Amino acid sequence: MKIAMIIALLHPFLILVGTALAAALPQYTAATLANPGFHGFSEMLYEYTSASANNGSGFEGLGDNTLWWNISTGIVLILARFLPIIGPVAIAGLLAEKKFIPESNGTLKTDTATFGLMVFTVIAIIAALAFFPALALGPIAEYFSMLK
Repeated sequence: MKIAMIIALLHPFLILVGTALAAALPQYTAATLANPGFHGFSEMLYEYTSASANNGSGFEGLGDNTLWWNISTGIVLILARFLPIIGPVAIAGLLAEKKFIPESNGTLKTDTATFGLMVFTVIAIIAALAFFPALALGPIAEYFSMLK
């Protein structure tokens, strides 16, 4: 479980650390933002999300063909692609060494609705805790600033 949780949290960690570094180092990023403020933060967040997912799309308005963006998103891309491969291999090795334990009253079967609901809840909670603060700083804050 520890390995699975580390791998599950790696993706949002890389996205948020990249975005935090870009926001904390305006000497490298301020000149490339066409839209300062909340929208600029959304552009930076999307840039690292796109790099981490390895899909190559971009958020218009961000001049991302600079040394900073190419190197930082390249590092995020490499780490997000190759580090998650280690987790399943480690889990498979641990499961291969595990001794058989007979089923008991405390066993949670994986073919029940309870298991499915529990997995869905864990995924929703991890996603909400990982990305809601960044969404509140970017797209949600931009929406509320347009209501003035």
